[in-house]
Amino acid sequence: MSLVILGVMRPDLIFSANTPAGGDMGAHVLGPAFLRDQLLPSGRILGWSNSWFAGFPIFYFYFPLPSLVIVFFDLVMPYGVAFKLVTVMGLLATPPAAYFLARSIGANRAVATVAGAAGGSFVFIESFTIYGANIASTLAGEFSFSWSFALALVYLGLLTRGLRDDPGLLPVAALVLGLTALSHIIVTIVVVLATLPMLAWRRAAGRVVFTWIAGFLVAGFWALPLLARFGLTADMAWSPLNDWDELFPVEIWPIVPLAVAGMIWAVRKTVRAVPVVGMTLIPFIYFWLPVAFAEDPWKLWNGRLLPFWFFGLTFFAGIAVGVLVTALARRLPRTVPLWQPVTAVVVIALLLAAGAGFGRPGNSGVALIVAGGVALAALGSMVFAFRIRTATALVLAGSIGFVSAGGLGIAFLSGWATWNYSGYEGKAPWPEYEALMETIDTLPDGRIQWEVDSDYLDQYGTSMSLMLFPYWSDGHPSMEGLFFESSLTTPFHFLNAAEMSRKPSNPVPGLKYHTFDFERGVEHLELYGVRYYVAFSEEALEAVAEQPDVFEEVAASGPFHVYELPRFDLVDVATHQPAVYEDGRGASIFSKVLGVPQSIITGEDLGAEFGDLAFEWYEEIELVDRLVAADGPPEWPRIESLEDLPLVPLGEHDAVTNVLITDDSLTFDTTAVGVPHLVKISYFPNWKAEGATGPYRATPSLMMVVPTSEHVELSFERTWVEWLGILMTIVGLAVTLPFAWRQMRRS
Repeated sequence: MSLVILGVMRPDLIFSANTPAGGDMGAHVLGPAFLRDQLLPSGRILGWSNSWFAGFPIFYFYFPLPSLVIVFFDLVMPYGVAFKLVTVMGLLATPPAAYFLARSIGANRAVATVAGAAGGSFVFIESFTIYGANIASTLAGEFSFSWSFALALVYLGLLTRGLRDDPGLLPVAALVLGLTALSHIIVTIVVVLATLPMLAWRRAAGRVVFTWIAGFLVAGFWALPLLARFGLTADMAWSPLNDWDELFPVEIWPIVPLAVAGMIWAVRKTVRAVPVVGMTLIPFIYFWLPVAFAEDPWKLWNGRLLPFWFFGLTFFAGIAVGVLVTALARRLPRTVPLWQPVTAVVVIALLLAAGAGFGRPGNSGVALIVAGGVALAALGSMVFAFRIRTATALVLAGSIGFVSAGGLGIAFLSGWATWNYSGYEGKAPWPEYEALMETIDTLPDGRIQWEVDSDYLDQYGTSMSLMLFPYWSDGHPSMEGLFFESSLTTPFHFLNAAEMSRKPSNPVPGLKYHTFDFERGVEHLELYGVRYYVAFSEEALEAVAEQPDVFEEVAASGPFHVYELPRFDLVDVATHQPAVYEDGRGASIFSKVLGVPQSIITGEDLGAEFGDLAFEWYEEIELVDRLVAADGPPEWPRIESLEDLPLVPLGEHDAVTNVLITDDSLTFDTTAVGVPHLVKISYFPNWKAEGATGPYRATPSLMMVVPTSEHVELSFERTWVEWLGILMTIVGLAVTLPFAWRQMRRS
């Protein structure tokens, strides 16, 4: 199965030295490169980047393990090859991980072989393209999820064996759980919940909890800062799924009865199967909970759990088929002639392939199925070139059937892989794209806001292609980027993008977008210190031409025109007295991580948060110079709503000079000592100020300081949270690595 997956993923292109494109993957290339070039040389894995969203904490809220492996591979191979190899590794590991899990819950080799092939075949499902773990989601950029998913299956298998067979495997299981967390937190939450039934096993509770604690310690350098800072993530307000079609797309209808039979058989045979059944049903249970019990969407989007549901169905369907073929083998002759297994392989392959394409004409073309049948017949002829045991023949027939159901059922996956792995350089307009990046590189440093038009920009490799301004050119951050949840600026950027674009994406539901409103847009771009605006559509170029006193064209490359804005300072002296809005007490850490509203947990309303007020403030464009902070000196007035915001001018000051920004610092000189200054970098508590009080979180998502000297320095520093997390990882590795090494030597 892994070889079939690799074939779909175009191995010939994986090993070509180019820059991967396509979907989010085409923007993900910045992360590992930043880790390689900036963070690791400074002794960090977590840090700060100004590349996107007026700055964001990089790898605090995204998963570092796959990126670390990319950097490691990059030591011996081109970066693009290293990146592409890592993106497919999780997918390739899924079938053997499923086989290992099946063996761990007591299946014999024959049943586990079919279950591994079946569980692996779920990656070919095309009914979803972003939830995670399948090929489509991986190509869309969710390769960290596929890594974590495969590791989670291994953890569950190791834990089961450690509890029932070999306690020496428990530290290894803990290590794998830590790696699972470092690849994706949602997968980790699900697999930990799936292990809850194990607490009731005899003498197992303490051992299970040990793996949880030790695994958390292994991931501590990342997991503790994640938990401590989780309330500072941007809420993308994903709408929960609630349609039956999401849980039961037509392509899985043929396997549902088999899956139910497989679950029943497995649970009746051994209690070891209960956690795997639980992992399968958790998405089913959670699917409607946000709709039934919450007025607002939960932060833990239920779509992210669906991969476990689809995997569980295919996995248990494979167990059912494996049990069936082994039962048949006992009732048939010990050996069989050649034509019988070949016929079985072809018939099962065609039936399952037809089932996979049911209701989807693009999947079930006659030519494709016939070609697949001929190929399988040829394979069968080679495999069964002599009389073989009946059991082996049936197991191979069942396994190849699931392989065929996935491989023949695909409609667009190989084409998508071709698009991604042929890279930016393989697209027809690559010279045009390359010329734009070279043009930008000649300009003075400054942030860039670009016109959004997904349909137009996709021709360059992905609709996110212009996110890579900072990848191709030093000193030119893009206001739009990936890692949406990582910056408090993200939703405000999308409001800006709508104001400066005729076809904005508007990905955050519930916001009040003002499409193609340049008057508002320019005010907001200046608020965020944006220097350049890149436009290409006729409508945008005409709108720019109507404001020659605002936009100055400084470069042009192909269809792209680059304009400079008149005010792009990164530090401004406040013109009005700021006020402080002290919001509610905030939600519990359990509420924040799982996304469950605090009212569900305690039944109490904690009041509006600062972010809610910030959106209200941002809508009132006339308030752009009247800042509100989440904290501040005691002499600043306190307000309970924007109606209380005072109108107290502080006078005009043109006093800020020598502004210097790096990826983890900003310095400036000022003559307005004692007057609040707005620092146009996204707020995060790791920023520390010297020569000023603060920084304080300020509307909309920025920082404010009050200089106490003429020279002010802000730096992004580790806090006790990071240092304690590092210590936890050292302890976790000391507890798990020696045992893991011993187990490897034993095996």
